[in-house]
Amino acid sequence: MTRTLLLLRHAEAETTRPGFRDRDRRLTERGREQAKAVGDAIRAEGWMVDQVLCSSAVRTRETLGGLALDGQPTIEVIDSLYNAGSDSIVELIETLPDRSRCALVVGHAPGIPSVLWELVDQTAADPSASSVVSTRFPPATLAALTVDDWSELRGARLARALTAAGDHGTDAEVISAGHIEGLE
Repeated sequence: MTRTLLLLRHAEAETTRPGFRDRDRRLTERGREQAKAVGDAIRAEGWMVDQVLCSSAVRTRETLGGLALDGQPTIEVIDSLYNAGSDSIVELIETLPDRSRCALVVGHAPGIPSVLWELVDQTAADPSASSVVSTRFPPATLAALTVDDWSELRGARLARALTAAGDHGTDAEVISAGHIEGLE
């Protein structure tokens, strides 16, 4: 059975506020718009998320809330996802229940982008998806990987990558296959 793994870097967050820790940073207004648009994109793609692993940071939890996911996915807020490296994130994914068909991991850079490149078989990646994330993984970037089993993640196929318009390094040219509608 093919499974879908969605890797999401949190939406745009405020800069650090004096007297507050990094993990307390909230989403900006643009970040809230990004989270909504990512949720709309998830629904448009037909992904029915049934399992969520989310960092305990405020910005990741706010991103998750802004997605307004359909159904009632099982949500695990995990402290160790905050500033986690790729090995730790992969270990968490490998423990997903067999019944889960579509899982979402909401985390941070550099961990989330590192997981993507650690797991993906570059020869099987969709070229338009690869081009979206080949040099950058800005806030609110979503990558969809397909795998056969949660315990066998290496060799995953990068099927889709989406990011906000204008976050490709230029506002003039947006990869149409890879930008999230509504975020111009």
